[in-house]
Amino acid sequence: MKRTTTGKSAARHGRRPWTLPVLAALGAAALAAAALSPVPAAAADSEVTIDLAAQGAAPTAVGSGFLYGLSQDGSAPADSLLQPLKPALFRGGGARIAGGGWLGDGYTAGSGYRIRINSALSQARRVTAAPYHATYHLLVSDVWGADTTQPANTVYPCDNGDCSNWTAFIDKLVADVQASGVPVAYDIWNEPDGTGFWQRGVNSAQYYRMWDTAVREIRRLVPSAQIVGPSYSGYNHGWLDSWLGQTKADNTLPNVLNWHFGDDPAADAADARALESAHGIVPLPLTINEYLFSQQQNSAYTAWFLDRLSASGVTAAAHAIWSDCCGAGTLDSLLVGGQRTGQWWVYQAYARLSGRLLGTTGSGGVAVAAGSDPAAHQVLALLGNNSGQGGTTTVTVRNLSAASWLINNNAVHATVQRIPDQSPLDAPVTVFDGDVTPSGGALHVPVTRTSGSDAYTVTLTPGNGSSGPVDPTVVVDGTDTDTADLDHFGYGANWGVTNGVSDMYQQTANWSFTGGAVATFTFRGTRVALHAVRDTDQGIMSLSVDGGAPVTVDNYAASRNASGVVWTSPQLTAGPHTLTITDTGQRNGASGGTNIALDRADVTPS
Repeated sequence: MKRTTTGKSAARHGRRPWTLPVLAALGAAALAAAALSPVPAAAADSEVTIDLAAQGAAPTAVGSGFLYGLSQDGSAPADSLLQPLKPALFRGGGARIAGGGWLGDGYTAGSGYRIRINSALSQARRVTAAPYHATYHLLVSDVWGADTTQPANTVYPCDNGDCSNWTAFIDKLVADVQASGVPVAYDIWNEPDGTGFWQRGVNSAQYYRMWDTAVREIRRLVPSAQIVGPSYSGYNHGWLDSWLGQTKADNTLPNVLNWHFGDDPAADAADARALESAHGIVPLPLTINEYLFSQQQNSAYTAWFLDRLSASGVTAAAHAIWSDCCGAGTLDSLLVGGQRTGQWWVYQAYARLSGRLLGTTGSGGVAVAAGSDPAAHQVLALLGNNSGQGGTTTVTVRNLSAASWLINNNAVHATVQRIPDQSPLDAPVTVFDGDVTPSGGALHVPVTRTSGSDAYTVTLTPGNGSSGPVDPTVVVDGTDTDTADLDHFGYGANWGVTNGVSDMYQQTANWSFTGGAVATFTFRGTRVALHAVRDTDQGIMSLSVDGGAPVTVDNYAASRNASGVVWTSPQLTAGPHTLTITDTGQRNGASGGTNIALDRADVTPS
């Protein structure tokens, strides 16, 4: 368990395509360093395919699970925010709740144990019942007290060959679960390869004594109990190979085989299946009950991982917890201040896949999952990428004859929506909504990925005679100072400008590194998208439209992206508006500076 404390178009209607660059910088020396820093290569155009004739199983929202995403008593988030995601898996055991669990009570069932088991059962009671009918993985080791806060003198299960207290704990835990009537699966020990949770060695003799004791005791008490393991901190071929061999020999194989994280869930699942076969093990259900590292939690990467899960054969997977451990009820910041974020909308789109999953292929770091639902007269696809780069991806839909109901008047209607990596986000942004004409039995829908951190959906329905992009976008340059017209930037004190910055739009940079420095963008339209530098030295800015409640945007990133969309406004009433941008002087703890670097603004005209 991982935890921390903590397509642009030229303006129409007679308006010229203005531009707005704005770079990050610090002082003179930092500016020079920024201008000379490596610039990522533009992503090559890519193509993903969807085969309407290759129909598989019904979509099950396999990745819609959450580790410690609920509040301590399980009541939050509200059903209105949780049900649309169709969550299938939850995982918890009261980690970090004061008292320390069984360990904190002196290796007995006192108040520390009681508050943890009560929390877990309260969460499980909600999500295993209607309307969710989800699975709950009870983290046995968390109830015991191994949540990385245990003291150095901790006596671990089976220390010195003595497993008696561990057995007493298992007996009490199972008795309390049985008395509650709440169905759970027993996830025996979290990440037994890491010293933060288990300090007696990965796959050590003591580990196997601990594991075997728990499995045998749980099955003695409840023969039908579901047991989950080994819950390694990452997919590791060698560890899993040894573990499967040993637990098979000991007759203590789990009911569910699982691990955490990994580079590609589809590749990891295939390797796990090969290991089972090599050991003569009948295939077990597979779960990944922690996925996404903190730096991967953006709309694009989340969608990519969900897409790959759809192709993996994994039965369930749970989003990891990094920001809000362990009872905030925010689904690890999919919700911020009770509002939806870009990641939330990615999960919602994933949950809307219906009918039958389709065969798909990806390329260039772009993955796609798609479902065809004739009853709803709809094909829905979710696009994600793991490269962090923009580019143009052509979605090619093959074998249209297998879904002839899509074609009306020799056309298929396509709606493309962008899901910005933004917090909060009131709704995805529609960037194309019109009919597309098939060619040679296939359909080609171009998707311009303006930011490598955004996800996209493509929805296909029968043609209806409409065509064209939705509301042309006016691109505005920060160097424009024509205040007689709208769509211009204004800069107060402590803003600088630098020309010749190669990875900025039109090679112009407006920047500030001073807390309290204010810039404004005055525009006429119904929505504005702000592009800004994300990098290792960027700070936190505050944004407000027309004097409304400000939102903060953290521009820190582990690698540089000088022109991605960092924030998109809600839908606005048609007319003039002012966006106020303030350098807060604050920074992410991992950032080396408080710089604010805007790149440009895209305006959807009235």
